[in-house]
Amino acid sequence: MEVSASKAFGFNLGIKLIRGAYMNEERQIAAEKGIESPVWENIEDTHACYNASMEYIIRNIRDTDMLFVASHNIDTCNQAM
Repeated sequence: MEVSASKAFGFNLGIKLIRGAYMNEERQIAAEKGIESPVWENIEDTHACYNASMEYIIRNIRDTDMLFVASHNIDTCNQAM
């Protein structure tokens, strides 16, 4: 959504894409509030979603846009490069 909005409104886009590290805490808060957990059920799904989002952004941003990939996952870093 942000990528298409930046193109439609003509502003330079800056994205910091982070992989959440607080899965257990997020699940606990959701359970306490009686709402659906906002995080993936397992690490594989987390990685797949992050990598797909990163790939989409890289393929669709302009030369004037910027993406900061915040990840310690070597496969993700290699994919970004």
